Amino acid sequence: MTRPPRDTCRLIAEAGLAAVNHGLYREAESIRAALPWLVGDSGVRRILEASLLVGLGQPEAAMALLEGDASAEAAVLRRLVHGEAMPDMPRV
Repeated sequence: MTRPPRDTCRLIAEAGLAAVNHGLYREAESIRAALPWLVGDSGVRRILEASLLVGLGQPEAAMALLEGDASAEAAVLRRLVHGEAMPDMPRV
């Protein structure tokens, strides 16, 4: 399978995040399943997939996926899942 153009892949990934945010869970799950063909960078793909998993109500799966990931993005997702405030950010 040939990867679509980069802009198309980015738009589809963004649509997945929007879908999960708007309760379109089947659509978000379909896009999550397609991420290996859409996103070549494994680190970016892992963050996208973990974000989708959090939105799909699977925080444990998201945390397992992020295990060993020391990126700032992974740290933000961990804080989100664990309900921790970001440093220097007021808790709402």
